[in-house]
This record gives sequence, structure tokens and C-alpha cells, in this order.
Amino acid sequence: MFEIAVDVGGTFADFIVRDRQGATFTAKVSSSHENPLEPIIRGLTELGKGFDLSLEEFLGLTDKFILGTTVGINALLQGQGAKTALITTEGFRDALELRRSRLAEQWDFRVALPPVLVPRHLRIGLRERMDYQGVSIKTADRAQIKEIAEFLRQEGVESVAVCLLFACRNPEHELVFKEHLQAFLPEVFVTLSSELSSQLGEYERTTTTVLNARLSPVLSNYLQDLRSYLRDKGLQVPILIAQNNGGLTDLIQASKRGVHTLFSGPAGGVKGGWALAREQEFSELVVGDMGGTSFDVSLIRQGKMEVTSQAEIAGYPVQIPMLDIHTVGAGGGSIAWLDKGGMLRVGPHSAGANPGPACYGLGGQEPTITDAALIMGLLDGSNFLGGRMPLDIELACEAVEKKVALPLGLSVPEAAYAIYQVALSLMADAVYLMTVKKGYDPRSFVLAAVGGALPLFATALAERVGIQQVVVPELAPVFCAQGLHHARFQVEVLRSLYEVLGEVPGPSWNQVILELQSQANRELSRLGVCADQREYVWSADLKYPDQHHEINVAIVGDATDQEVWQQLDKGFHEAHQRLYGYSQLEKSLILVNLRLLAQEKERSLQSRLGLRAGWGNTKDIQRYEKSSTLSKANEVRLVYLQGAFQEVKIFRWQDLEMGMHLQGPALIIKEFTTILIEENWQAELDQVRNLIIKIGKDGR
Repeated sequence: MFEIAVDVGGTFADFIVRDRQGATFTAKVSSSHENPLEPIIRGLTELGKGFDLSLEEFLGLTDKFILGTTVGINALLQGQGAKTALITTEGFRDALELRRSRLAEQWDFRVALPPVLVPRHLRIGLRERMDYQGVSIKTADRAQIKEIAEFLRQEGVESVAVCLLFACRNPEHELVFKEHLQAFLPEVFVTLSSELSSQLGEYERTTTTVLNARLSPVLSNYLQDLRSYLRDKGLQVPILIAQNNGGLTDLIQASKRGVHTLFSGPAGGVKGGWALAREQEFSELVVGDMGGTSFDVSLIRQGKMEVTSQAEIAGYPVQIPMLDIHTVGAGGGSIAWLDKGGMLRVGPHSAGANPGPACYGLGGQEPTITDAALIMGLLDGSNFLGGRMPLDIELACEAVEKKVALPLGLSVPEAAYAIYQVALSLMADAVYLMTVKKGYDPRSFVLAAVGGALPLFATALAERVGIQQVVVPELAPVFCAQGLHHARFQVEVLRSLYEVLGEVPGPSWNQVILELQSQANRELSRLGVCADQREYVWSADLKYPDQHHEINVAIVGDATDQEVWQQLDKGFHEAHQRLYGYSQLEKSLILVNLRLLAQEKERSLQSRLGLRAGWGNTKDIQRYEKSSTLSKANEVRLVYLQGAFQEVKIFRWQDLEMGMHLQGPALIIKEFTTILIEENWQAELDQVRNLIIKIGKDGR
């Protein structure tokens, strides 16, 4: 009867429930780093009460449960995780510490590097060797493995990362080591690089494997506790976990591959943007998601989500496919501070949910973006979070005055506006990074303003980067959770090849393709995806000889067809020209990796429209309409904009009707968010209650 999607963020946990008719019901509660299960239980209990059901009755009627979690990323950022050892080929145990020669700030050799993930005494060289083609030269000695196991037991190691040289070409040595080690230490968690990141790049592959070994036990314990609790409370269906690539998996796989869930929450926002672009027929969409902790930017181009094969998280490379999301520390709880030169900065540190911004009244004393917005009059302190969390403007003023206004010689409103502008600049830089620096013109995009905080910045951000149209979806404040409803099972596999493209396909090529497809099918079968509900997307990572980076090019057509491969070079040269401004048509290409994305077929258009039709029938909004004490439409509030307080018209979301035109400056107050329409922008609701905002007094 119910489908539940939960996105647990750094500051708030968002909930969306769909019933059989496609109507949606929402909730939002504060997160808790100390007890990450508590906000899930609290939110589900609140939703159940909305249906006059106990938690047990509510969960007993649930048909699907999807979770986006930040447990893994929080553990990484806080330096937590299982005590981990690293097993490498003898002579290569320092690859983790040598890193790469590239620096984030190439001219500053004093920039602190992130801590080494495994201390040197727990990095152990195994006497084995595989050559670069995957041919075994020396196999490991069982006696040495027994010695290693005894050492790990004495050290109290909880998890082991195994990354042997050229295991990406032949995993045999890693598999043998795991089998022997688990015979001696069955209670220790073991991660193999060949099962996680089977591609070239020794440092990147090692780091990814170690991160997974550190974080998976933490995530596994959390998921097992959640499953046990919800099962005891009546949940009868499996818990599905969102992955970095926007797909779903189950608890078994998520517990073994925790690194695949680092961006599981933000990935839901990208998936929601993909659905929004399809339904609204936006060909190019920037999805900007500003919550309490960060501002995330992603792109939808030509109806497709942008994917990257490698990302950097907290200074560590992660070599697995994931949605291309750029994150900056500019959320509602991001702290404003002055650097040693007296320059105003915002983020990346956040006040989080507790103590939170100073205006929360929970003991926070640092000024944040939320405090600045309250002082500027952008927020109604008596109705924040639907009136369940009143904000204290006096505490906000004290924090901004002490930490920003007095040191800079500004008034409190001027200081608050300065914080707003610095945050806006950070977001504009993030949008430029994802568009201009990748060869895309931001003026051709529409901005989807989602999350609880971005609608306050949306029109100002769009104008700064040249975007002329903004859309604020009906469910913008809980958009990541909404996007999880569009997610489906996905499995990604690859084969590292490093061959000249002109020599592919070779005699054994069909066998490689069949092996990858068989590997993906086994996992889809385990997840319960029927054969007639599967689809396959092939792609290749290509590069010029001696080039360090690859470009992923889609394989259009039958992967076993030689003519299809002859067209790949054209796609690569065009992509290289767009990204780097030149191409070298005379050069041959190197095929580095062959990739297969096997996934559950997407829902029919009718199913998507069913979800969309329910967006305007939200139980929380209906309840909020009856109880709200907000000003009626066309009342005004003093808001600090453009260096002075000015009267701004106030509207309530539930009072808006299709076809009604709103001319900025204006504020639209909605439960869980507030939308600022700046001067020279005009807004109206479309047929499914998305707010469309366009620049120009006449909407053009």
C-alpha cells in the first residue's frame, strides 16, 4: 500500500511516502549524528500518525522501503571506521602514502595532505607477483598468510583491504589470499580490489579498497540495527539502499561495498532532476541542491545524468562509477568566519543539526547562513519547519555581530547580507565548474532549485551565472527523497583491457562481452530482477597513447558488432575537442576499460505521471494550510536586499493558483522552504504545481 523513501542528510532527514494512487505525503525531522537511527524512527512515527496508524501498522502496510544514507560519508569525514590493515604485493606497501605528485594547490607545498588511511605497521607486503598481463609469476605462500593472520589477530584488526599488483587483470591471487585468511580469521571483514575497483591506477585502486574496508563495517552495523528494529516493528519487505550511481541495491551488497553509498543521498537528488527534466521536457538542467550542510550541483544533459568514473572525497580518490556531483560547504548551517587576513569566509564547516545555527537556540554560537537569512528577513522565525522549530533572531544577531559585524565595521544587517553574498559566490563558482569548465554554456540550462535552502538563492544565483529560467518543484524541500522513488536496481561491471582500439574486437572479444554480461546477470538475478526487465548499456574508456586520463564514450548498438567499434574513435575525438579544445585525429586510441551498466528497465510514462499527479496532494501541506498563521497573500515584510531594507510582498504556496503571475521582489512561504523572487523575475505555477520563474518583467 505504501512506498517509503528516506534521505538522511547531515542536518535533516526527509521522508516521502507514496500510496497506491500516486499521492505523496512528506515529513522532515532533524538528523542526529550520535544516534542515526533515531531520526528515521521519529519521522516514520510522525508519518504513521498522519494516517492514524501506529508505527507497527504503518510499516506492516509498506510494500517498498528505500534509504539514502550519510553514515559512510560522515564516518569518513570524522575519521571513524574499522581498524584496517592493507595487504599489498611485497615492495608496494607505501603506494598509499606516496600518493600522486599532483597537489590541490600546486604552488603551495605546505598544504596539509589528508591523513594516511592505514599506518605503516599495518601495511603488509605479500610475497607474490602477477605480471602486467595477468600471468602469475609467483603465488603466495600459505605459511606467510598464516603469519599475517596471527599478526592481525594480535593487533586487533577488524577489517582487511587486499590490493595486489595487477589484480585488475587477474584476481586469482587475491581470491586465494582471501580464502586462506578467512580460514584463520573468519570474523574479519575482507575487501578485494578486484571485486570493488578492477581497473588500472595503483594508488586510486588501493585508496578505494582501503576506504571500503574502513567504512563497510560501520555501515553494515548501522544497516543491521535498522533492519532489526524495523522488522520488529512490522516491516516485512527488504530495505533497499541508494548507491552513488543513482541505482539501488540490497542490504547484503551495501554492507559489503559501503564506499558505493558515500553519495547515496545526493544521488537521489540527481535522479529526481532526471525525472523532472523528462517530465518537463527540459533538455539541459542544472540541479542545485542546498540543504543544511552543503550545496550540491549536478547536470542533466540531453535527458541523461552525468557520470564520472572517479571522484575525490575528503582528499581521497574513489575509483568507482558515480553520478557527477560537485559539493561545496554552503548549506544553511555553514559557518561564517574571518580568515587571518580579515576576509569573510563561509564554510566548509557546518553547525549541523545540533547545536546548529545560533538562532536554533540549542547552544550554537557561530553565525551561519541561516542566521544571516533570518536577520535579512528572508525567514519567518515563528514558522520555520512548519512552526515546529521557532528561530531566535536575537541569538542570530548576537552571533553575527560578535563574529562578523564588529570585526569588519559593519552593521548587523550589512554583515548578514555579506554572508549571503559570499555564499552566493561559492554556489556560482560551483555552477561554473560544472558547466563552463566542462565546455557547456550555462545560459542554455534551466536551474532546478531544490533542497530546503536554495529557493532563497535561486533567482540571484541564476542571474549571476546567466541562467534565465528557474524551476522550484512542488517537493523541492525533500527532493532527494522524492528522487529515490525513481531509482531502480543497477549493476556496473568492467574489464580492464589496455589494447589498441583498432585491434578490437579480437578473436576472444565475444567471450569478454559474454563474461561481463553473465557477471551482471548473476547479480540482477540475486536482486530479483526478471530477465525481461533488464537492459544493458555498454561504454568504453578511451585515451590517446601516453595520455594520463580517459574519456568514457557510449557504445551505440551491439557491442559484438565490429562496425560499432569503428565509430567509437569519432565520438572520442568530438568529446576531446569539446572538453580540451583540441583533438588529434591522426593518433590511434587506447581502449583502457570496457564497461557494462546492467539495470532494471525504467517505469512506464504512466507510472511517472502517477507520481507527478500526486505532487499537489501532500498531506503535510494540507495540514499546514489549516493550521498556519502566516500572513495572507499580498502582505509585506521588510527584507534587506541591495544594501537596504525594502518592502517585499509575501505569498503562501497554498494560496497560489495556476496561471497567477507573481512579480518580484516577492517571498513565497512554503512548509520546509521559502522562495525569494528577486526584482525583474516573474513566477507562475504550471499544471503540476511546479513554480516556473523567468527573468524579465513580462516573463521573458
